[in-house]
Amino acid sequence: MPEFAPDPPTGRRPGELNNPQQRRLRVTCQYIDKLLSDIEIVLHAAASKSPFPRYVVDITPAQSRVIEDHIHRLRAQLLRTLAWQHMEPQPPDIPATRAVMTDLAFVDIAIEELKPSYMRGYGAVPEDAVDELNGVVHELRSLVTGMERYVRQKLGSNLEARLRKLEQIGCDVDLLRLMEQIVTRQGLVEFRSRIDSIASRLEDDNLEVALFGRVSSGKSSLLNALLGTNVLPVGVNPITAVPTKLRYGAALRAAVTYGDGRSEIVKVEELSKLVTEQGNPGNLRNVVRAMVEVPSPRLSQGIVLVDTPGLGSLARRGGAETLAYLPACDLALLLIDAGATWNDEDIGTLRLLYEAGIPAIVLLSKTDLLAEGDLHPVVHYIQEQLQRELGLEMNVHPVSSLPDHSILLDRFFERELLPRFEQARKLRNGSVARKIGALRDSVMAALETNLDQRKRQGAELPIDAHDLEERLRHVTGEVGEQRTTLNHAFLKLAETPEAILDKVADTALAWMRTHSKARLTSLQLSEWIHDAVREELQPLIESARNVSQRAIDALQSIARQMERTDMPAQKDMEVFLRDLPRFELAALPEDINASHWMLLGDGVVRSRIRSSLRRGIGEMLQQGLHQYGHALSHWNHQFAREMEFLISSYADAYRVQLHRITGISKESIDAPQVEDDLARLKNWEANENSKRCENMDKEA
Repeated sequence: MPEFAPDPPTGRRPGELNNPQQRRLRVTCQYIDKLLSDIEIVLHAAASKSPFPRYVVDITPAQSRVIEDHIHRLRAQLLRTLAWQHMEPQPPDIPATRAVMTDLAFVDIAIEELKPSYMRGYGAVPEDAVDELNGVVHELRSLVTGMERYVRQKLGSNLEARLRKLEQIGCDVDLLRLMEQIVTRQGLVEFRSRIDSIASRLEDDNLEVALFGRVSSGKSSLLNALLGTNVLPVGVNPITAVPTKLRYGAALRAAVTYGDGRSEIVKVEELSKLVTEQGNPGNLRNVVRAMVEVPSPRLSQGIVLVDTPGLGSLARRGGAETLAYLPACDLALLLIDAGATWNDEDIGTLRLLYEAGIPAIVLLSKTDLLAEGDLHPVVHYIQEQLQRELGLEMNVHPVSSLPDHSILLDRFFERELLPRFEQARKLRNGSVARKIGALRDSVMAALETNLDQRKRQGAELPIDAHDLEERLRHVTGEVGEQRTTLNHAFLKLAETPEAILDKVADTALAWMRTHSKARLTSLQLSEWIHDAVREELQPLIESARNVSQRAIDALQSIARQMERTDMPAQKDMEVFLRDLPRFELAALPEDINASHWMLLGDGVVRSRIRSSLRRGIGEMLQQGLHQYGHALSHWNHQFAREMEFLISSYADAYRVQLHRITGISKESIDAPQVEDDLARLKNWEANENSKRCENMDKEA
C-alpha cells in the first residue's frame, strides 16, 4: 500500500512550524541581521571619525561594495525565509531617542568613574592631578549634558520652534535664527547653548515687581486691590519663607513648590493653608514658593507681582550677608503703613534693596486712615527721613486698597509702574542685542578659523593654547565640584542643632552681661537662633559666590586673550544666588528668666540657658534644621545646574576654538558653504533690525 503523509494538525498549514519553532526562526534571522550590521560597521571603519579606531582597514572600496552586495542578497533571503512561514519582520518598537539616551546614561556612568574618588582604587592620585582630573570629568559631562538636552528637545525642533515663535518680536531674533541654522549646518554645537540661553532671555519678557513691608503694612490687600480680585489671604501674618508670585493666566489657579522640588496645583482658596502662619505654622510643610495665575489685564503685559515676606531683623541688621535672602526682582515697592511709625526696619529694607542693586519706589499705604490735612506732612516727613538716613531724594506715593480711594492706586500704576516696565523692556532688549552681536562675532570667528585651519598648521600660535585649555579645565572642574561640596555641607548643617544651641547660649550670656538684665524674651531668643543658623550658612554661600566669581573672572581673562567678545558677566551669576530658602521655627521659644542663676557664675548661667532651650525647642529645632537642609539641597541643585550651564556654555565654545586653532579638529569642511554662511553673517544689516526694535518699542 502506498504511504501517505499524515494530515497536519487542525488549523496548521502544510509545512508550517509550531509557535516555539517559528519564534526560534525569527530570533535567528534577527541575530543574523545584527551580525550583518556589525560587518557593515567594519566596512565603514575607514570613514569613521573615531579617535580610537578598532580595525586595520585592509579592504578596498571596491571590495567593500562587493561584500555589501552579498549582505543585501543575504538579507533578502532572510525575508524569503520568514515568508515561507507566512511571517513578516516585526516593526521597530524602540524609539531611537530612547536608545540614544540609554547609551548616554552609560557614558555618564563611565565619566563619573573617572573622578579621583574612583581612580584612587587603582592607586594614589597625585595631588597636582586632582583638579585637572575633575576638570576632565566635568568637561566630558558638560558635552554629554548638551547632547542629552538636544535629544530631549526632540533633536533641536524645540529651539527652532521657539525661535520661529520669537521672530514676531524682532530685535535681531531673525539673526539669532540664522545663526542657529548655520551652527547646525556647520556642526558648531558649542554655540547652541548660548543661542538657547538668549532665547530663554527673550521669552522671559516679564518685569518682576516685589512688594516689601512690615507685617500688616497692607501688602496683600494692596495687591488684591491692584488686580481687582481677592486672591491673597489678608489679615494674617505671612510665613517668611514663602514668597507668592502673581502672573497673568487665562484662568485663576495656584501652584506651590516644596523644598524637595515637588510641585502641585492647589485651589486658590486653600492657598492660605500653605502660605500663612495660621495655616502652616513654622512652615512645617516646607513650602518654598507659591505661584498664582490671575486673569487680570494689569498683568497681561508681562508684569509679575511678588508678595514677599517681611525681612524683619534682617532689615534692621543690614549688611551684605543678608542680600542672598532677597528675591530676584526688577523693581521693589516698599510699603510704609500710614497708621504706624517709620522705623529702622523700613530704613534697613530700603538699604538692603539698594545694596542689592534693586531700584525701589516708596508707597505710603492705608492713606485712608489719615485726615485730609495730615497726608502732606506725613509724606514730607518720610522724604526727610530718606534724605537724612540714606541720602536719597525720593517721591513717596500715597495709595489705599479701599474702593473709594482707587484713583490713587490707578494713578500710581499708570504713571509710575507702566513707564518703568517699558524702560526695563528697552534695557533688556538692548542687553539681548549686545549678546546676539557678540555671538555673531564668535560664530564668524569660528567659521574663519575653519577656513584658515590648513594655513595655520605648522605656524607659531599667537596664544598659549595649552595654558588656556588647562585653565578652562580648572574652571570647569571647580564649578562642577561645587554641587557636591555644597550639598554635603548643607546636609551637615541639618544635623547640627547642638552647635546652634551653643551659639545662642553664648549670645544670650554676652547680652545679659552688656545689658545687666536677667530675662530673655522669646523674640530675642528666636532672633538669635535665626542669626546662629545664618552664621553657619553664610560661609557656604560666600564660598559658592567666590567659586562662581573666580570662574567668571577666569573666563573673561581667557576670552580677552582669545580676542573674543562673548563672555559671562558677574551679574549673570548673582541672580542664581537670590532665591535662597530661609530658615523658620515652628513656634517661638519660651521666655527664660535667669535671675535665680546669676549668683552661680557665667558657666552655670550659660549651661542653664542652653538646657532650657534644649528642653523647650530642641526637637523642634532639629526638625526645622532637617527640613531646611533638604530645602537648601534642592536650591543647591538648581543653583549648581544653572552655574554649570552658564560656565560650560562659554568654556565649550572657547575650547573648541582652541582645538581648531591648534589643528586638533580634523573635520573636513565644505569650504564654499562655509564661505557663503560667513558672508551672510558679515553682510547682516544689524542697523535695520535695531531700527525695527526701536520702532516696536515706540509703538508699544
